Amino acid sequence: MKNGLLAAILILLAPPLSAHDLRHQVGAAEAVVVKLYYDGGEPFAYESYELYREGEDLPAQIGRTDARGRIVFLADHSNAWQLKTHSEDGHGLEARIEVSAMGAVTLERGAFAERYPRLLAGIAVILGLFGLYQLFFKSKLASRRSRVQG
Repeated sequence: MKNGLLAAILILLAPPLSAHDLRHQVGAAEAVVVKLYYDGGEPFAYESYELYREGEDLPAQIGRTDARGRIVFLADHSNAWQLKTHSEDGHGLEARIEVSAMGAVTLERGAFAERYPRLLAGIAVILGLFGLYQLFFKSKLASRRSRVQG
């Protein structure tokens, strides 16, 4: 009787106990690796990214680049992907990644690729404001000098 009661209790507890079990499977597959780095060669490490299948609004993968600035993903049924990544200080990249059936990968840069024209425009604005500042204060200084001399 004791054994039967113990067996019944164990059978009743078995489903809740197995619900907390975490199963796993390990395998190897062809993956796409995107390596991101700054102009000086320093890796774009531990920065946020979002990866979208073409035409979808919800990201298929969200994460951070690894210590070497890499993003790794498996290109399943979709052959076109949109990558968006950015750092806290404003560096970033938007790119379209195409994976062919033969495994060839191409990357087309998007919005952040146009940073040099924006950089030059920013420098021009700063220099223009500095020039206006100098012009305004030099004219005030010249008018004060003429009053003092006159």
